[in-house]
Order: sequence, then C-alpha cells, then structure tokens
Amino acid sequence: MTLSESGWYRYRVGTEEGPFAQASNFSVAISQARNIRDLRHRKYGQPVYVSSDHPLARKGQTATWEKFNVRLAVVKFEDGAVLGYDPADLLLPTRFDNGKPVFEVRACELCRAAFTLTQGEVEEKKEPTRCPACLEF
Repeated sequence: MTLSESGWYRYRVGTEEGPFAQASNFSVAISQARNIRDLRHRKYGQPVYVSSDHPLARKGQTATWEKFNVRLAVVKFEDGAVLGYDPADLLLPTRFDNGKPVFEVRACELCRAAFTLTQGEVEEKKEPTRCPACLEF
C-alpha cells in the first residue's frame, strides 16, 4: 500500500511487499525452497509442477503461478484454466534448459509425497529417496 497525495492508502497493483518481494528472474529448487510456499522472492509467471490431486485431474501438469497468499496459490495452465492450490503442492523446476523448465520430481519412499530434486542433487548422481520433511526424522 502506498499513501496517495489525498491521504488515502492505495494498493500498488502487481507488486508484493515485505518478505515476499517480486523476484527479477524465475527460481529453481534449492534445499531451502522446493515449492512456491517456501520461496521468498516470486515472479509472476513462475513455472510450477502440480503435485496434488484436484477435482479436475491436473496432477503432474505444469502451470504458471499467477497470484499468491498464505493459503492459496492461483496458477494458470496452458489451456487457459485457472485453479487454486495449496502453495506447498506447487513444486519449483530443477533447472531451465533453453528457457524451458525441467522438473526432476521424485516420490518419497516413506510418505509418498512428491518433491523436486535440486540441481546439486542431480549432479551428485545419488538422488535422495526421502523428501526433506522425512529426512528430519
């Protein structure tokens, strides 16, 4: 929000403030942020991988992130469909090849939750078999 000359507050359209500032580039998965919820700097149009079931059977498809709040992230699919998801269910790409996102997604052997590999994990040739949440146990 910004204070206008008339003394009223107005919202700046298309920007986020505080710890969730607008990023200048698209992000990839890192050990501290593998999904859109954990990402501190987001950019509109960020490619994401849908890892949850939805009534419209979109699990496993890629989309672009449009809007976000703490409980809901709105994404847009290639066919124009716009749906809301839990931000934790929208995974970040592992890397970009020629400007296109590449998602290296694996399922945890304990809880079966999907998680994205980081570029470092792919290069190590020893992929983790558990998601970051299960590694803590």
